[in-house]
Amino acid sequence: MGWNVVGYGSLMSHDSLRETIGDKRFIPVLVKGYKRIFDINRIKGENSDILNLEKSPKSKFNAIMFSVSDKELEKLRKREDGYELEQIPVYHFKSKDKLGNCFVFVDRTDLDKTMLPSKSYFLLCREAAYHINKKFGQVWDETTFVSTGEKVSDWLKEHEEYDCLDED
Repeated sequence: MGWNVVGYGSLMSHDSLRETIGDKRFIPVLVKGYKRIFDINRIKGENSDILNLEKSPKSKFNAIMFSVSDKELEKLRKREDGYELEQIPVYHFKSKDKLGNCFVFVDRTDLDKTMLPSKSYFLLCREAAYHINKKFGQVWDETTFVSTGEKVSDWLKEHEEYDCLDED
């Protein structure tokens, strides 16, 4: 049986995903009713945050959808240790048509909302979004938040060291 999975952080990176399950064909999607936010501290040795989702009825964010086998889903579960799988509806990024339900990884613990994003992780995720295309990357900036609640697009104005995209 196949499973459709939504990647909204490092799972959007072909290079990062390849380390776990190999290359996948991505479909750009929108997820409604959630906010993408840097609010989990899980990188050993770092006092910084990685991405998570938080229910937010008026919010939406862009992501990618890909299909996996049962074996690949188990590998993703091990990789995303600490997250729970939740089923959510997704919509095509361009047409906005509903594509059906997919699985997404979400952490439900109470989180400390005071840390900066992990710089290497932030760059990996943001570069993956811009790799899809410039518009997709710009939407990622507008629909991703740091732990204080500020949009990445605004936050970057005060944290230029995180804005390392090659604009060629």
